[in-house]
Amino acid sequence: METIRLAVRALVEFTLHGEDILRLGGKTQDMQDGTLGHKARQALLGEAWASEVPVELNLPVEEEELALHISGRMDAFRDGDIPIIEEIKLCQGKHAPESPWPAHEAQAVCYGHMLCQAQGIGQVVIRVAYVDRRGNLRAQFDTPMTAEACRERFEALLIPYLRRLRLLRAHRRARNASLQALRFPYPDYRAGQRDMAVQVYTAIRLGRRLFASMPTGTGKSAAALFPALKALGEGLTGQVYYLTARTTQRQGALEALRRMRRQPLHLWALTLDAKDKQCPEKTICHPDWCPRARGHFLRDSEALEEMLGEDDWSPEAIRRMADRHCLCPFEFSLSLAEIADLTLCDYNYALDPSVHIQRVFDRTSDVTLLIDEAHHLTERVRDMLSGAVNGPGIRCLRTAAGKAAGRKHPLYKAMTETLRALDDLPAEDGAEEGRLAEIPQSLDKSAAALADALLDASTEHFPWNEDGERMSDTLTALLGFLWARRRDDGEYAFLWQGKKQRTVTALALEVGTYFRETTAGMRGVVCFSATMEPLEDMKRLLGGEEEDACFAMPSPFPRENLLILQESVNTRYRWREAACGQIVNAVRRLWEARAGKYIVFFPSFAFLRQVSEQLDIPHQAQRASMSDEERRAFLAPYRPEGEPVLSLCVLGGVFSEGIDLPGAALDGVAVVGVGLPQVGQKQETLREYYEQTLGDGFLYAYMIPGMQKVAQAVGRVIRTEHDRGVALLLDDRYLQAGYRRLCPPHWTLRRGDGNALRAFWEKEE
Repeated sequence: METIRLAVRALVEFTLHGEDILRLGGKTQDMQDGTLGHKARQALLGEAWASEVPVELNLPVEEEELALHISGRMDAFRDGDIPIIEEIKLCQGKHAPESPWPAHEAQAVCYGHMLCQAQGIGQVVIRVAYVDRRGNLRAQFDTPMTAEACRERFEALLIPYLRRLRLLRAHRRARNASLQALRFPYPDYRAGQRDMAVQVYTAIRLGRRLFASMPTGTGKSAAALFPALKALGEGLTGQVYYLTARTTQRQGALEALRRMRRQPLHLWALTLDAKDKQCPEKTICHPDWCPRARGHFLRDSEALEEMLGEDDWSPEAIRRMADRHCLCPFEFSLSLAEIADLTLCDYNYALDPSVHIQRVFDRTSDVTLLIDEAHHLTERVRDMLSGAVNGPGIRCLRTAAGKAAGRKHPLYKAMTETLRALDDLPAEDGAEEGRLAEIPQSLDKSAAALADALLDASTEHFPWNEDGERMSDTLTALLGFLWARRRDDGEYAFLWQGKKQRTVTALALEVGTYFRETTAGMRGVVCFSATMEPLEDMKRLLGGEEEDACFAMPSPFPRENLLILQESVNTRYRWREAACGQIVNAVRRLWEARAGKYIVFFPSFAFLRQVSEQLDIPHQAQRASMSDEERRAFLAPYRPEGEPVLSLCVLGGVFSEGIDLPGAALDGVAVVGVGLPQVGQKQETLREYYEQTLGDGFLYAYMIPGMQKVAQAVGRVIRTEHDRGVALLLDDRYLQAGYRRLCPPHWTLRRGDGNALRAFWEKEE
């Protein structure tokens, strides 16, 4: 018989989770005080009391042929003729509660029922104690209860949970039947796709990590998603999360899923959008200001059960259901994420310690991660683990807070203290940046106080205007800084910059250990990309273990379909002005050989503008900030039937990866430089760290991330076996063995000019 393990707290929270959407999380001091108060109260109770006493109950659910194993720990327990069960909670706020919170009391009642069942006890006392950080009692509520009363309260919580459980299991039976019959969503496997699918399935079956490289255009999304869903249908995993670094990178997975649904397929597939895209109210997320936040949890159960009758859990479908029931669509989508079979979302929702979906990833490891474009993973995880105290941002916010609330407001005072701590940092005279050996206690203390003040102010209806978004960004960075401070200082470098307005950054150095620990025990983690090379190095950076596998899929496309020409141009910063003429000439030769659809990629917007001013061919240039509509308009000319078009874009940006331009939609690209990250304090700190730990700092801090961006850009050209196109690599460093080693194995670099380009296109004719 199958056994489902359920924590008492999870059972209680299923039904008693409040009414309104309130501030997520708690104050930093509250979290520390809660732990301290809990332990202090237990110590004060005396020898007659036992602490953290485990209780459990096995409950058969015969019609489902399963058993529930319900367990928990009593905070404090005193045996006797009438035993006492005490639930300890931190008293938050100035005033003690006048009655126990329903969820707090219900948790103790569940323990009472389980104790009565296990020991045949007829009566217990249920106590909820609210204490301060020192364990001193602020309020105490004692409720004598018979075993029968405990049972009735327990069953009132259990019945709605069992109702939902039966609905989920009925769906899963239908889902599994459809998945067992599921066929690969394309007529045939491309070369290497079947091998990739086998590797993915094996990683899930063994619960290991897989690091895989698949050339662009080879159908990596389908090769990863199909075997994961087959494994889901066989019970090898409980949920599949398909993670992407950008929203645009979901398209391959969504297209594969659309094809699978034609078979048909019964699958709850959720696409989780960012909160700012989902929010319809554009106001403070608090019941005092948002009608959807007030009473959200009183209405969401009905909406959720309606949603269970549909397979389409797209952002549009979620918004329609949220509008119908006056729900917050983002909070509603998080509820759906708990039970979705497949969730497509950003890396953050699974991996970020601050914003991951706690109700999923803190409660179970029965999850498979499919991480697309995983060459981004090292830097994205580093961003998740890092944080900053942003002096300029705090100063701007302080001005806004002073106007809105006055200088005596706690937020204004907290900002002033933090700015003072930043000003007092030790620094050499005249220096504009540096590295701190340690963080002064004054900055630690003021940063924690400021985070709490910002959390409080976020619920006040100040006229923030555009400063509201700045407040959110400042708070997010600040919370990241405080989280970093709770970790090992040896894993961080503390950097400061700014002569008059300083910012201190806690830069995460070692990200592989965190990724390994976070994904340990999951039902398979697949990191795949067209640019995961060199695989062993990427595995090392991401904390891979000896048992974790690497898989490199060869390109299935004819090598002769992609002409890669290298030209020796010195694009290093000091020589860029002189290089502009050579680049203009190279682009002109590309255009004159065949007027088509091309994109030229540059290492920076400044370099792009320099060349744009000298280029006499009609072209469009990417801007630093473009809306979704502007991006779509920018790409609109890239249609197979469209007129010739030339675009100048930034390497590593939104137009160099994650876009699909097959066939005649793109004839070629030119890449200026080798994509190295800009030299600065952060990158040099990483170089030093990798030099000490891996033996080659320049390779890991500069060369690998740079050449991955180059490979992504060139990968836009060949998307199918029938595509033909060209790529110009404009830099003399491509002649060096170190850079050649980092090129994808299916590339053949040649020296050439306009004659080679014309000869290539003449073959097509």
